[in-house]
Amino acid sequence: MSLRPPCCPNKNCPRHTQKPKPAHWYTKDGTYDTLAFGTIQRYKCSHCGKRFSERTFHIDYYAKKNVNYRRIFRQLISTGSTRDIARELGISCASVANRISRLARNAIAVLEELKTEILLSEDLAADGFESFAVSQYFPNNIHILAGKASQYIWYLNYVPLRRKGRMQDAQKQRRSELEKHYLPPKGILTAQFRDLLLHAIAFARKADRPLVLYTDEKLEYARAAAAIPMLKIWKAENRFKHVRISSKKARTTTNDLFAVNYIDRQLRKDLANHVRETVCFTRNVNNGMERLLIYLLYHNHFKDFREGKPRYTGVSHAEVAGLDKETEKRALRQVFTRRKLLSLEKVSGEYLKVWKREMVTPLRKGRDYLPLYALH
Repeated sequence: MSLRPPCCPNKNCPRHTQKPKPAHWYTKDGTYDTLAFGTIQRYKCSHCGKRFSERTFHIDYYAKKNVNYRRIFRQLISTGSTRDIARELGISCASVANRISRLARNAIAVLEELKTEILLSEDLAADGFESFAVSQYFPNNIHILAGKASQYIWYLNYVPLRRKGRMQDAQKQRRSELEKHYLPPKGILTAQFRDLLLHAIAFARKADRPLVLYTDEKLEYARAAAAIPMLKIWKAENRFKHVRISSKKARTTTNDLFAVNYIDRQLRKDLANHVRETVCFTRNVNNGMERLLIYLLYHNHFKDFREGKPRYTGVSHAEVAGLDKETEKRALRQVFTRRKLLSLEKVSGEYLKVWKREMVTPLRKGRDYLPLYALH
């Protein structure tokens, strides 16, 4: 499928970011033939002379085989493991991991773009989703910030933890041996929750409304809130309220933490690497976070807010949070085909780390491989 070039791929060219671009900012520059994709159209920028092709902006840029990303997406959100997807598509596990990375970068770009189109109009709920990576000696907490009424996920981040709970002597010894090679940074839980709070402040400030946050009674959450000067000022002005709910309270729809409890349940049943007692656990933190952010795209923008209830059919969590349906449709139209360029997207914080594969995997030496085109 031919894709009309959206911009000049040269980051230093005015035609890279200029909107609207002048008519005929590029010219056709011949074609070339490939075994995998047939005849490919070449182009040339009329301003800087940069040559490129229609494949430059395709999600499968630099790949040697066409893959159906919608099928990967459907498998991934339905507890499909990497090997399951590989068998289904007739490709290798390495190819599946590569395509998931490509799709995750598109998901990040769309999530960040559409988030700016929503004004916060509800209270927020936050909690940690517990899982593990590499082995159960390396548990983690994934902080989730969601709309209390809409269950729209505004933000999430990753927190590596030290193994806790009752252990036999042999397990304690094994933990000590492993911690010689990797030990989570001290105070990381409080620091990451502080990062989440800073995002919540930004959402509330943009909407010019008070910030009401519901969490459980974890001490680190209260410490993180107390360490932010802005929240102290807002609290004195009655613009910030932190409501702490007992984790022993029944997790029903009447629970003020229902939004995050519901999301926890969905992640636990829909993502293969988070199912209880599964063999499909996360072996690489970057891979796990990529899967999670693709699922976040599904939860926020594809999944019905309430399944089986006619008045919510076709209404996404983002729409309940206040996103315009047509804006959402336009942003999602080419998420499975058009490659998102980092130079044109506003990506920061935890999501940028995932895009660049900078998350640290316990016991893994060196950085993860990242192709140069992903940094464009």
